Amino acid sequence: MKNKEQYTIFAYKPGTEVYAISRWYDDGDPTDHLAIYKARVESWHYDSDDKDVVYWLANMDGEPWGDSVEGQYVSESFDDLMLDAKKLWNHEDKV
Repeated sequence: MKNKEQYTIFAYKPGTEVYAISRWYDDGDPTDHLAIYKARVESWHYDSDDKDVVYWLANMDGEPWGDSVEGQYVSESFDDLMLDAKKLWNHEDKV
């Protein structure tokens, strides 16, 4: 019986400049405040439960972002990420 599976993972290399959605929280609960910042990929790992890449980012001055960011909220394209942010913000009650 074969228990192994093969996966193809696409991730930005460390050092790549990207944009990322930052979501603000209040006492651990997400708010409706979103921002998009330019960042640099420090490292990443694959979350098999969420089936997504998780990034550790730094701001453009090299300071760590402070928390991980799901791959769906990271992109080299500001315009693509802006569309995703609008969808996330418009469907706040469904997230």
